[in-house]
Amino acid sequence: MQQCGQSCYADGGENTKPYDREALPLNPSLKRRLSVMMFLQYAVPGATVPILSLYLKDHLGIAPFRAGMIMAMPSAAASVAPLIASRIADRWMGARSMLMLCHGLAALLMLWLYRVHSFSFFISLYFLYGLCFAPTFGLTNTVVLQHASDARRDFGGIRMWGTLGWVAVAWVFGYWWLKGDASGTRLGHTLLVSAFASVALALFMLRLTGSSFDKPAAPLYGEVFRLFLRPEMLLLCLLNFLNGACHQFYYFGMSPFLVHLRFPEAYIMPGMSIGQASEVLVLLFLGWFLSRISMKRIMLWGVIAQGLRMLIFAFTENHIAIVAGIALHGFCYAFFFTTAYLYVEKHSTSATRAGAQQLLTLMISGAGPLAGFLFAGWTAQFFSDPVSGMVDYRMFWLIPGILCAIIALWLHVGFRERAVVERAAL
Repeated sequence: MQQCGQSCYADGGENTKPYDREALPLNPSLKRRLSVMMFLQYAVPGATVPILSLYLKDHLGIAPFRAGMIMAMPSAAASVAPLIASRIADRWMGARSMLMLCHGLAALLMLWLYRVHSFSFFISLYFLYGLCFAPTFGLTNTVVLQHASDARRDFGGIRMWGTLGWVAVAWVFGYWWLKGDASGTRLGHTLLVSAFASVALALFMLRLTGSSFDKPAAPLYGEVFRLFLRPEMLLLCLLNFLNGACHQFYYFGMSPFLVHLRFPEAYIMPGMSIGQASEVLVLLFLGWFLSRISMKRIMLWGVIAQGLRMLIFAFTENHIAIVAGIALHGFCYAFFFTTAYLYVEKHSTSATRAGAQQLLTLMISGAGPLAGFLFAGWTAQFFSDPVSGMVDYRMFWLIPGILCAIIALWLHVGFRERAVVERAAL
């Protein structure tokens, strides 16, 4: 009798919808541990990414284009590091041990960065940091997907805790700690918080014991690359590259934009965390959406939400409208990027999962953000007044808004979901 896999599709049409299948529920204790892992994983970048451009600009005195170069370094590293990490994890160490190693080294480098103030030294160390940290997104996904009996049902609820980790560090550090910083000297502590979160995750991985967490899979890299040579997979990678680039305009420009709108520094991280709060809700219901709507349509909605918020930022400075634009972040990220991960998972096997997840991570966290941060830094510099240094934010936000419209049209016209047919189980 034929049984369905992680997602089973009746046909390969545009409006293909998965149908439900019975799957054993995830062990509650294991689910809690995987959720804590995700919480700590996203607390690490949550401490730095929303406010790093402001730290570089206002506290280190680095020009916008150079700040964009620095913020692009982890993405440059992510263009090679995930494939190396997946090969090591698949062949020798397993995902758990690789995560411990990556986060341990990342913590040491982030502590070193806290002591650095020169552009050349900062950018070099931040590249090395990216080599260590970039693979951890794909590795945590791999750990969860190894143990989820139904990825469509289980992944969103676990991944949601990653977003909660981002929100928690934004409020505890961004609001509580920075609010009492009249002199502005505490902003650099964001690097220390990130380092301590990496240490905590490396130590917590000791609790994820069992042979299944550290058993290397037989690497089938030929199958991984054959998977991504499919037309829809190639297009998915390209669209993730382009949308990943657009996404970085938000992280590069949002904290200086909020300062431009006279938001106090203490409210920037909590304000931006509204986007992660909405992401929690979207991830919580992502399985419900996936059971009723095609993945293509969900990803299309994600791109449209991305473009819409860029237009909101471009054409209004009303604080309520800006907060509404920030709140669209959940749809931008979960509907597009998380669904893309699940689409790749749907077409992967246990032997190709780690390599396939890392290859997609290369687009989402590597090549796309690399291009995005460099382009965002150049755009901010290009549209800056040479005398006052003020950025024309209308033009700054319009550039990614137009690109999102192109991505949405290309996705709608060119992407076609491929059916998954599970092999018969005896």
